[in-house]
Amino acid sequence: MPVLEVENLKKYYPVKKGFFQKTINHVKAVDGVSFHLNSGETLGIVGESGCGKTTVGRSVLRLTTPTEGKVFFKGNDLGKMDKETLRKTRTSLQIIFQDPFSSLNPRMNVGQIIAEPIKNYETISKSEIMQRVAELMNRVGLRPAHMGRYPHEFSGGQRQRIGIARALAVNPEVIICDEAVSALDVSIQAQIINLLKDLQQEMNLAYLFIAHDLSVVEYISHRVAVMYLGRIVELASDRKLYETPFHPYTKALLSAVPIPDPLVSLEHEIILSGDVPSPLDPPEGCTFHPRCPMAMNKCRTRPVYREIEPDHWIACHLYP
Repeated sequence: MPVLEVENLKKYYPVKKGFFQKTINHVKAVDGVSFHLNSGETLGIVGESGCGKTTVGRSVLRLTTPTEGKVFFKGNDLGKMDKETLRKTRTSLQIIFQDPFSSLNPRMNVGQIIAEPIKNYETISKSEIMQRVAELMNRVGLRPAHMGRYPHEFSGGQRQRIGIARALAVNPEVIICDEAVSALDVSIQAQIINLLKDLQQEMNLAYLFIAHDLSVVEYISHRVAVMYLGRIVELASDRKLYETPFHPYTKALLSAVPIPDPLVSLEHEIILSGDVPSPLDPPEGCTFHPRCPMAMNKCRTRPVYREIEPDHWIACHLYP
C-alpha cells in the first residue's frame, strides 16, 4: 500500500468583487491532481512558476483545505479525521519550506526551534529534549555547540539544515520538500540534496520534491510528475521521462534545460508560442493546446489522464 495517495485534488480560490464581496470567479490553482507515493520513494513535481506545485504540497498537508478531492495517508482519509487525530497524524507528515530564513523564528535560537515540535508532541524531560536536539544537529551536519545561536548567525545552507532537523524532530514518514534548494547557491544545493538522499536511506523517508530545476529533480527523484496550469500532464519514472518524454509540454520543458557544452547545437530546443494562460480563465479542454505545436481540434475537449505504459501516465489526445 502506498504511504500517500492523492485522488482528484482540487483547490480553487474565490475571486470576490463589490461591496458585498460576491464571488465572481475562481482561480483554479489545482484542478484534478492524482498520484501516489511509496515508502522510501521520491516523487518530483516540476512545472513553470504558478502551475500549482506548492498548492499541491500545502493541500496534502492540509495547511490549506482542498476544494475537492481526497488525500489518504496509509489508507486513512485526512479529510475525515477529527482535529485530534489529524494533529497526531501530522507527526508523520512534515514540510521543508522554500525560504530558509523566513521559515525560522528570528526570536528563537536553534535549540528552541528544533525542540519546539518535540515539546508539542512528546512528554519527555528537558535533558532528553536537548539530547535529541544535539543528535538531530549532528545528523544534518551542524555543531550541537551552536544550538544557542539565532538564525541570522547562520548561512543560507546552514539555515536549511536547521529546517531539515526541525522536520525530522518528530520522526516523519513523508516530507514535502517545497523548493527546498531553490534559494541556495549551486554548491550548497548539492550538499543539501546529498544530505536528503542519505537521510532517506537511513530513515526510509518518502519525499514529495517540488522544484522547477529539472536537473536537480532528475538527480533525486525516482518518479517525476510534470504539471501545467493546475494539472499533471505526464508522470513516469525519472529515466523514462527524461529519455523518452511523450507529452509535447514535457518535451518543450526538457529541451530548455541548458547543456554545458559549447559544441552542442541548440537546434533541438522547442520554443513555445504565447504565454501561460491565466488560471482565472483556463482554456477549455487541454489547457496546453493554445501553445501546443501538435494541437488538434479534439484538444478542445479535456483528455483523460490514463496509464499508457506500466507506471507511465499521460493526459494527451496524441496517445489514445
